[in-house]
Amino acid sequence: MSKKVIVIGAGFGGLSAAAYLGQYGYDVTILEKNPSAGGRAMVKMAQGYTFDLGPSWYLMPDVFEEFFGDFGKKPSDFYDLVDLNPSYKVFDQKDTFEVLTTPDVYHLFEDLEPGSTKEIKKLLSKTQKEYETVRKKLLITPQKSITEIGRNPESLKFLLNPELTRSYHSRISKYTSSPEIQRILEFMTVFMGGSPENIPAMYSLLAHVDLGMGVKYPLGGMGKLVDAFVNVAKKQGVKIIYNSEVKSIKSTKNIVSNVETSKGKLFEADIVIANADYHYVETKMLDTKNQKYSEGYWDKKVLSPSGLLIYLGVKKKLPNLLHHNLFFDADWHKHFDEVFNKQVWSEEPLLYVCVPSKTDNSVAPEGKENMFILAPVANGDQPSDEVIKKTVDSIIKRIEKKIGTKFSQDIEFKDVRAHDYFKNTFNAYRGNAFGLAHTFMQSGPFRPKMQSTKLKGLYYVGQYTNPGTGVPLVTLSGKAVSNLILGRR
Repeated sequence: MSKKVIVIGAGFGGLSAAAYLGQYGYDVTILEKNPSAGGRAMVKMAQGYTFDLGPSWYLMPDVFEEFFGDFGKKPSDFYDLVDLNPSYKVFDQKDTFEVLTTPDVYHLFEDLEPGSTKEIKKLLSKTQKEYETVRKKLLITPQKSITEIGRNPESLKFLLNPELTRSYHSRISKYTSSPEIQRILEFMTVFMGGSPENIPAMYSLLAHVDLGMGVKYPLGGMGKLVDAFVNVAKKQGVKIIYNSEVKSIKSTKNIVSNVETSKGKLFEADIVIANADYHYVETKMLDTKNQKYSEGYWDKKVLSPSGLLIYLGVKKKLPNLLHHNLFFDADWHKHFDEVFNKQVWSEEPLLYVCVPSKTDNSVAPEGKENMFILAPVANGDQPSDEVIKKTVDSIIKRIEKKIGTKFSQDIEFKDVRAHDYFKNTFNAYRGNAFGLAHTFMQSGPFRPKMQSTKLKGLYYVGQYTNPGTGVPLVTLSGKAVSNLILGRR
């Protein structure tokens, strides 16, 4: 009889792990708290608009090619990809510019800082090699300890590179003194759950991911990627049960035995893989004796920001915006200080604005725009509705000013979410949006482990574990944990 596996959560990490184990004959069932798969990548449809509620950047396409290839498929079997070039538009405090992939982006860098091309080419050449090393050697391993990494000379050489031990910002500033170029090269640290000052330089390989590999978009939205993962998992015999929230993980003699849902239903399990908030699983689903990480452990951790999420349906076309847009018109340093140091609400945050209807006619009615706005804000408690409304109104006015078009009176659909959305929907600790920040002491072997040392048969997958946050990385975490279970690491 094949081993019974229960996966808690149908996010990308859970779907990935389930598919790999199903491929090897395990009896896999995913229990999903919410009515649909995807985790933070759920989709909302309203008034003819289709909104991706979470991830909207399609990066590291090689990861998805590998995932589907492992099952004899390719991305084009499920969705059509569009290259976005320009990749995105930047609205800085004074200027506005479009960012293309290499080599075209060098024209912009030369305009912003004459003579900078040589040094930035040198940086991007290094980050490409670093990405290739990390991709092959580190991203699909559990990284249990420093000793384990030390057995791999290439990985050790990468980690001991003195240029990578400094902060992200310190490394970037070595190659360019232009604040505008620095912001372009550093903004992705937000998606790593941190700031350019507290994320280590080893993650600057993201510059290659952004500018070297480019940004793509699956027509129909990121929900098409979720559908593809579900399709692959089901083809491997995986069963998915929605609206089934797991409340506790049961054990017998320190071995997992079953899980219990909020409706009191028991599911037998030889193996449990938690693709849910790690803190919530440890502190709410397990008996104290089976917890590896106490509340004290989590209190000391640096969590990613939460997010103010604004979904708008606008009944007219909006000029001067691209598919992806970054608004650096606010005070860069002040915003990061509010989010990570002072931990206070930002009334004038930096913004990411996504308008997928610029690329995809299917996500909005004809002649209208689908707009998603993300403002990183300090995790913790959600402010009052009055404070949120004031901030949202201010954000809309800022966008109107920058694009030279008023649209506040043309908004026919609005949905605003913040900390409570992450807490209630995903049981996210302190309402965080991206899990643990990738500080040095929360990277690699220092991240929470994939395998419980207290309860045999309990494993973890997703953004709290290795390799980290973001859709490609949690997809790889599913492969890593399956390899761990299969004894193939």
